[in-house]
Amino acid sequence: MKDKLTLFLSEYGMILVLFLLMGIFSIVTLEEQPAEGYNAGKALAANVQSSSPKSVILIVKNTNEDQQLKEGFEEVLKGGPVGFHVISANEPYEAKDSLKALQSKAGANTPIICSKQTGSWTFFNSIDHYKDSEVILPKVGTRSSFFSPDNLSSLPRKTSKTAIIAIGMTMVIITAGIDLSVGSLVALASVVASLMLQNIFGGASTGINIAIAFIAAIATCGFIGFLSGVVTTAFKIPAFIVTLSVMLIARGWAQNLSNNNTIKVELPDWLGQGMVSISLMIFLYVIAYIVMHKTVIGRQIYAIGGNQEAARLSGVPVNRVLIIVYTLTGILAGISGIVMTAELESGSGNFGETWELNVIAAVVVGGTSLMGGQGKVIGTLIGCAIIEVINNGMNLMGIGSNTQKIVLGIVILLAIIIDKFKKGEINWFSNMKRKIKSNEKGDLNCLSESTVKAS
Repeated sequence: MKDKLTLFLSEYGMILVLFLLMGIFSIVTLEEQPAEGYNAGKALAANVQSSSPKSVILIVKNTNEDQQLKEGFEEVLKGGPVGFHVISANEPYEAKDSLKALQSKAGANTPIICSKQTGSWTFFNSIDHYKDSEVILPKVGTRSSFFSPDNLSSLPRKTSKTAIIAIGMTMVIITAGIDLSVGSLVALASVVASLMLQNIFGGASTGINIAIAFIAAIATCGFIGFLSGVVTTAFKIPAFIVTLSVMLIARGWAQNLSNNNTIKVELPDWLGQGMVSISLMIFLYVIAYIVMHKTVIGRQIYAIGGNQEAARLSGVPVNRVLIIVYTLTGILAGISGIVMTAELESGSGNFGETWELNVIAAVVVGGTSLMGGQGKVIGTLIGCAIIEVINNGMNLMGIGSNTQKIVLGIVILLAIIIDKFKKGEINWFSNMKRKIKSNEKGDLNCLSESTVKAS
């Protein structure tokens, strides 16, 4: 058991870094703030019961946190002597209209219960009917913004889009290549899918129309990835140059198609749910793990990254495998693009900007060597989680975007240096130890010779 744990930590040691970062951000984001969620709702209801008003009004937003607060609040008061009305509104004007509509049902000066998110709205007492209403807020305490249920539940959803692209990037980097075009392909996929739904299908988002639009967008990105692979192998041009060119072409194409505008589309609500993207991400990682560790092409990808010429002499169809890898990366970028389209119900030529940097950083942090031949998709998933936790934590701390870029650059450099140490390419400490031992032996020899001469 101990040996298995040691092996796991040696291969996936970055998972400890992930937990360490989560612990650090949970501490540095501690602050005085109102309670949230289910228990906050129960506490508010208990407070209401103690004052025994005839009725109260609860105002919450349609967020996960506020809906949990509502559930806790209703559970305590349901069937009791205190009547209550619930208003769910995302904007102050919506809540204001609902409050006015309740005037005939709620008595004058009915207490108004707010969540943390609606408590900042200040219009309540501007309505004559509620001008003397008591506004009750959740109890304030020291809490971590990072470890709030709402924030933690959003992390997997935010991670999923870059994690999907990172599967293909892992394969590319294992072959000692790189793909800088993935962020632009995300934008192109979103624009192609949105334009098809809007212009070809006239905005009619039926199941078959959505499927055709999404498949066309993914196929477009896959074809561009195929072309990147062909140009790289046929003309022996470094992948960095080829994909840099494709990045500019795809971004410009997406922006021209959209006329630099955001293309709005109507899609079923369930498509944009976080569980859809998370489930898709998990499914793709299971497939990627099987491909990389249980199939011939997986072994060929590692062989090409280890030594391309040796792989070729061993019978590996190097060019064919590289073309497949770049095509798959394009397809996965396209999938990420349609996931973004489903979440935002729109397409834009600006989607996915600088995503290639986050994806490459995640892959490298996850243990894949930029020199090729080494890496695991599960490590990549951990790397994606680390990058998202860092970005999320810095956002919660109010760190500016410029500083965030500096931090991301440092993370990439540190990951590469650690990789060099792991591969034994940097061995300062072992060299120092050898020198110290050599000097000690030299001193002992000198001492022995002096002793012999003296005797």
